[in-house]
Amino acid sequence: MTDEERRELVGMLEGKRGKRAILKGLGIPESTYYSWRQGYLGMDTGKQKPVARRIWNRLTAEEEAVVTTTAKAHPELSPRLLAVKITDESDFYVSESKVYGLLKEKGLIAPRPLAELPAAKEWRHKTSRPNELWQIDGTNFFVVNWGYYKLLPVLDDYSRKIVGWELAPDETGNSASQALEAAIENAGIKALPKESRPTLLSDNGAGFVSEVLAKYLGYHGIRHIFGKPYHPQTQGKVERFNRRIKEGVCLLVYCSPGELKAAIKDGVERYNATPHEGLKNVSPNDVYAGKKEEVLRLRAEKKARTLARRKAINLKMEGSQEKC
Repeated sequence: MTDEERRELVGMLEGKRGKRAILKGLGIPESTYYSWRQGYLGMDTGKQKPVARRIWNRLTAEEEAVVTTTAKAHPELSPRLLAVKITDESDFYVSESKVYGLLKEKGLIAPRPLAELPAAKEWRHKTSRPNELWQIDGTNFFVVNWGYYKLLPVLDDYSRKIVGWELAPDETGNSASQALEAAIENAGIKALPKESRPTLLSDNGAGFVSEVLAKYLGYHGIRHIFGKPYHPQTQGKVERFNRRIKEGVCLLVYCSPGELKAAIKDGVERYNATPHEGLKNVSPNDVYAGKKEEVLRLRAEKKARTLARRKAINLKMEGSQEKC
């Protein structure tokens, strides 16, 4: 059907009853007819064609340059972490979707990895402050000529910060106690009244159910609870940390426990300083230190300023183009 025939058909059916039967007889879907009627495909029915929506939130050329330069300088960062880094370190706000769209357009985006299975929808009893609940779990690392070593991290449930850890040749009660000793010292738990001290959550591993650890926890006034047997999702946050640090640390081969320990130390520091999506893109360090609301407030203020400036620039550019 030509444009002229379409135009005649729309004119003939305008204001006429029984359109549906006529269109059905002609084999023309109603949606197609109404598209023609509204002015698509070159039709003119006397009604103004839809005006394209103004995109006032387009990144400025300077902002695009900053995003591109930062992405090239930090290829290890995801669009989410790039957006957080640029927002916190530059004078403008940019969303994850804007970063992803720009990098995809420029061919700088890597394929997204398959999403991990979530540990659980959420912890049934949500924590409301740092040092309310700690999680501990062990994971294996291999050292050439030394064998397997156990990393025992202690994770604060509220902030997801690693407050202490120990690298040991085994997962005994003594090794777990050493990891907790580091956490207790770093968190200043000894200065807290016993009713304000954390509860420890672990699985039923031999080292965690040992009498040595039970006595150590009792001495420090720390209550101990256990997850369900054969249900590792209970310790979902510390399990995810173990997977994440192994992905980074295990890229190299270590010939001594000292080398491995130095790499883990760097990995823990990097993890604690990295914004987490589950923490509204705030780092565990900032959440643990009580800075979360301040960080979010500053970002919201920067976002408002950026959107106002970007809108003024883009609408001014559109106005100049229309005059030309």
